Amino acid sequence: MLNKKGGSKMKKVWMVLLLVASFGILASCTEAEEVIDEGPDSIDILVNGLQGEGTLESPYILEINLGETIEKHVSITGDYDSLEYLFGTVEDGKFVVDETTKNIHFNERSTDEYLSVVGETRGESMLRIKGKDMSSSAYVAVNTISRDGLTDNVKDYNQSLKILAIGNSFSEDAMTYLGEIFADYGMDHVVLSYLYIGGASLETHWNAVSNGTSSYRYEKNVDNDWENKGNKSLLIGLLDEEWDVITMQQASGKSGLPDTYQPFLDDLVNYVTENKLTDTTFMWHQTWAYSQSSTHSEFPNYGRDQITMYEAIINANQNLILNHESFRQIIPAGTALQNVRTSSVGDNVTRDGYHLNVYGRYVAALMWFRTITGFSIDDITYKPSTVTDQQLLIAKEAVNNAYQQMFETTASIYQ
Repeated sequence: MLNKKGGSKMKKVWMVLLLVASFGILASCTEAEEVIDEGPDSIDILVNGLQGEGTLESPYILEINLGETIEKHVSITGDYDSLEYLFGTVEDGKFVVDETTKNIHFNERSTDEYLSVVGETRGESMLRIKGKDMSSSAYVAVNTISRDGLTDNVKDYNQSLKILAIGNSFSEDAMTYLGEIFADYGMDHVVLSYLYIGGASLETHWNAVSNGTSSYRYEKNVDNDWENKGNKSLLIGLLDEEWDVITMQQASGKSGLPDTYQPFLDDLVNYVTENKLTDTTFMWHQTWAYSQSSTHSEFPNYGRDQITMYEAIINANQNLILNHESFRQIIPAGTALQNVRTSSVGDNVTRDGYHLNVYGRYVAALMWFRTITGFSIDDITYKPSTVTDQQLLIAKEAVNNAYQQMFETTASIYQ
């Protein structure tokens, strides 16, 4: 029989055991919650245009150069409040958060549905994209490298930049004032060129390559001076310089018709990839909708409606180009010009209903500069002599808004 003192000791022992057991139960619950992860698995996240499945075992693969920008469309199915982005490593088959591995940063253009990232430091990291308070995730294996594969040198466009456009008269329109804008910014070592076949579609370009014809008018701008180099083949243009950026586009009337892109787009991309001289960034030139009064023969494809045509071009960009693994960025010239049309300028950016006039060309060139370099246009003072100070403000507003929202029109404050 226990005395009171012994009984008191026994009670203390039982209390300690109960506390230990309680903590054990709590700990096991905590461990179970960690296995379950942050919450319910209720959304699907797809990053389009990257190889891989997006799982931890088979992540999407993103290889990016230091200083380079890559943009991809993110498709999300299900309800969620917001996304969060975690950097880390994979250990024993599990994702472990480690922000010190972060090797990219998010461009100001990034949204939940549009991933825009810039290579920041060399190295590898695993990016986990997930719904906040959810376990649903997409995993992206990010490898940031330098262009020479050895150093931490970032390509400095202030030192040198070489751009080649494969297109038609719409490429000429967009590049006409580009040299002056680069010079105004203080960039002296810039080479601009375009390979031009009038009205050329992707199919036309591929036929020219397949037949080995010298059917391109080759225009080149060195030291802000355009020179006609005569008729050349696409191959001669590719081999002429170590191009930093190569742009492509669809013919304007077919830009909003997705069925006209393939297989010619892939054929052309593969040919350029095989023959370019250096590690080149591919960009897509987004063309513009025709003026509402346009008499272009392909305008009926869009019911002779400018908004219908613009939306069709945007749809093709989102579904074909953002999802294409070769294209790093889209130059949203079409959206910039559509933004201008909401201002006091109105529908007065073309000279014949589809080719750009002086002002339209200036807006397109600003958009090319802003997208390709990532540099601000706020301090640009150059403008063609016929462009007013008010129109300069409208152009900058339209371009900056298109840079932020490339797939939708933003109304101008200048009415």
